[in-house]
Amino acid sequence: MKVGEVLEDEIFGAMSLLTHSPRTASVVADCRCLVMVVPRHQFETMIKTHPRICMSLMENMARQIVALNQQITANHNA
Repeated sequence: MKVGEVLEDEIFGAMSLLTHSPRTASVVADCRCLVMVVPRHQFETMIKTHPRICMSLMENMARQIVALNQQITANHNA
C-alpha cells in the first residue's frame, strides 16, 4: 500500500530516528536517485545546529499527518 511519496530534496526515515523506534514503512524508488545515509548522532547534531533543517522536517511530517488523516477520513466516509 502506498502511503506517500518522497520528492526531490526531501528527507525520509526521520520519524524513526526521532522516536527511537523501528521504521513503519519502506521506500521504493521508481527512478534513479542518490540517497545519503545519516547516522543518528550526525542527524541529532544537524537538527540542533541547523534550525531550518529542523523546521523543514516538522513541515514535512505535518504534511504527512494531514495526508494520512485525509486518507483515513476518505476511507471512513466511503
